[in-house]
Amino acid sequence: MVVRQLALAARAWAGRSSRAAFLGGAQRSLVLGVNGVLIGVLAACGGGNSNQSDPSISTAAVDNTPAACTTSPAGFNTVWKDMNPTCTNCHATGQLGGGTNLVFSPSGTDIQNYNVLRDYAKTSSALLMSKPIGLPTHAGGKPYGDANSQQSKDLAKLIPEMVAQVCTVSNGGPTATASLLQGVSLMSDSTTLAKASVLFAARNPTASEVEAVRAGGETALRQTIRGYMQGPAFESFLYEVGDTHFLTPGVTVRGNNTGYVFADWPMAGAILGAPNVTQEPGAVINRFDMSARREPIELMRYIVRNDLPYTDMVSGKYTVVNGIMARYLGAQVMDGAFTNADDDNEFRKATLPSARLGGTREHAGVLSTHPWLQRFPTTDTNRNRHRVATVFKQFLATDVSALAARPLDDGANFKVPTVENPACAACHDTMDPVAAGFQNWNENNRYLPNRTGAVDHALPNSYRSNNYPKDAANRAYYMAGDNWFRDGKAPGYGGTPMPGGVTGNPMALQWLGQQVAADPRFAMGAVHFWYQGVFGRAPLKAPYDQTSPQFAALQAAYQGQNAALQAIAARFRTDRGQGAYNVRDLLVDLVMSPWFRAERTAPLTASRAAELMDIGTVNMLTPAQLNRKLLGLAGQTWNEFDNPYRGWALNYGDFDGNQRTTRAKSHTMMQGVSVARLAAVKSCSITKADFDKPVASRLLFPAVALTDTPDSASGQAAILANVRHLHKALWKEDLPATDAEVQRTLKLFNEVWGDRLAALARPVDCAYNAGNDAAYTGRAWSAVMAYMLGDPKFLYE
Repeated sequence: MVVRQLALAARAWAGRSSRAAFLGGAQRSLVLGVNGVLIGVLAACGGGNSNQSDPSISTAAVDNTPAACTTSPAGFNTVWKDMNPTCTNCHATGQLGGGTNLVFSPSGTDIQNYNVLRDYAKTSSALLMSKPIGLPTHAGGKPYGDANSQQSKDLAKLIPEMVAQVCTVSNGGPTATASLLQGVSLMSDSTTLAKASVLFAARNPTASEVEAVRAGGETALRQTIRGYMQGPAFESFLYEVGDTHFLTPGVTVRGNNTGYVFADWPMAGAILGAPNVTQEPGAVINRFDMSARREPIELMRYIVRNDLPYTDMVSGKYTVVNGIMARYLGAQVMDGAFTNADDDNEFRKATLPSARLGGTREHAGVLSTHPWLQRFPTTDTNRNRHRVATVFKQFLATDVSALAARPLDDGANFKVPTVENPACAACHDTMDPVAAGFQNWNENNRYLPNRTGAVDHALPNSYRSNNYPKDAANRAYYMAGDNWFRDGKAPGYGGTPMPGGVTGNPMALQWLGQQVAADPRFAMGAVHFWYQGVFGRAPLKAPYDQTSPQFAALQAAYQGQNAALQAIAARFRTDRGQGAYNVRDLLVDLVMSPWFRAERTAPLTASRAAELMDIGTVNMLTPAQLNRKLLGLAGQTWNEFDNPYRGWALNYGDFDGNQRTTRAKSHTMMQGVSVARLAAVKSCSITKADFDKPVASRLLFPAVALTDTPDSASGQAAILANVRHLHKALWKEDLPATDAEVQRTLKLFNEVWGDRLAALARPVDCAYNAGNDAAYTGRAWSAVMAYMLGDPKFLYE
């Protein structure tokens, strides 16, 4: 008899509510996060682990020093109205002024921001007066006009009062985190280990690992988690993080006027369509294309795998190549010969030549790789601003677009608006000097492709044309020998001029990468980058709508999280045995943070629920992650998920790195249909394959035999023991036999088995039948597997 439709067997047969079904436990409460992800803030629930709050929250993370500056001069209220949001739009964490010495908290209290302003005034009062009137150069333009404006006069009157006031200031960062986490209980060390093991190693912890952590506490937990960061599963984790950020599947390698060209790569003529050159077979060309697309991700993996500083991502004077890339790009491999030049997964450190110009082209980590340049392109008129915005977002945790709102009509005429119009200058004063760092790479992603006289450059013909608009004196902007635009901001980074200026610097991007790596925001940029890899969502942004009923709660959520991430960024800068800026150390810190380990809290009010909306990990696994988890925990993959960019996998993950560039993070009807198919197709084969193994080798059924039925007390005991094992192995729940969830799963098994004589045939193929499953227990266990594999506790991490 064919087992009944397994996906239907896992329906709400026992009245299981959708709320309980999502995070397991009828008494759990959920908070819907802003990203549409169910965030795991769990209300106190019976059974399970009786965890306590992380002791670090009440000790190291808490700053009990009171802030003495509890009042501000009367004139501050007037000055603050002029500054907020005029100045705070830029001078805030995550914004363009976030790397300066004046960083406000737009969502913070007035007294908190007063202390920030006062501290700055004590050391830089002259700059505080001159910057708002544009002296010296100020990325924010001249918001106060000149020194005779009322705003300038009010500020001038306040500064002496601030400087004279004596008080000790506490930034309140750690306190904000501790306050936010009051009443939040964290996972036990064993549960944290299990989640980290699945995330990085795609398996459950071994008995020896569990025992080591039990005996060694947090130190052993950190060491064991770090130990998971090697091998194929971790390499796949890194690859998917890179794929999410760099969108490499959509890279054009050949053609479309943006790929590699024969003039730059004469050794690649056989794959680039060079005239009078016999072309390689399609299989070889495809290998090259696929390898070339991987360059930035493989460079990132090389840095992490070898515990190199993450700063190499933007400042490393090298790239990586495999055998086929080295052959056709003429790469100079730096760390020994290939073990197997035909192994496309073996990438080695290398530099790339400049065949037309001689010597080696500039390298700046991923920024100089063809895939990065091609996926974040520029145009003649964009002048690399898009690339700068991407650098700031990916590596400095800064959103350039939030600096200022672009006016629809400012009612004025400017010869060069990006330079002369203060409304435009708010962004362009910051972006445009940095954009010159990409001056050697044109819109076709070629390195110094043009030659005028004896000068190699990447300036577009339109700018050098006599038809290009002239300056105010009717003179051409372009001058012979230039490699950057004169009708824009002078090349530089912050207040540091770029060597060579507009006349060119053949290593401009390398210089820029060094500036980015030295930027105080770089560490926080890394935290944001990898936070998304671990949690599947970006960190919170500061709320700006103070009229929102949820503003106070959102502000508390942001401040608490930001303070915690700033602390992680500070540790990231330090050497803890494997060098500073070590990614594996950073990943351990993220996993050990309360944002990963939060498990339950007391009953929540609406405002408290909003505060905790982004705490906890409930991240919908990608098709590739789910396949790895299926293999590691259940013993088999689903072939429909073998290629994450096609078929059922594409429908489920909604990401191909080309046209679909944002991963699905919650279940819709399409994801539901996919899960039902997965459960129906795989549950029988997974069950039978595990039962066919020796008992000692089983992942799923070590406590039961196919002959154990509910008819006998011994059989029922064995079934119950194995149900508890499945909850722990698949859902990370170490529950007692009396727990409601265990009893619910046991009830499903018993009801499917009890209904065996009346079960109707369904059009579902199952590895079990009357011939090999006489007791019907294999099919009953298959129904249990369908139920457990299709639950969000398995589908999410």
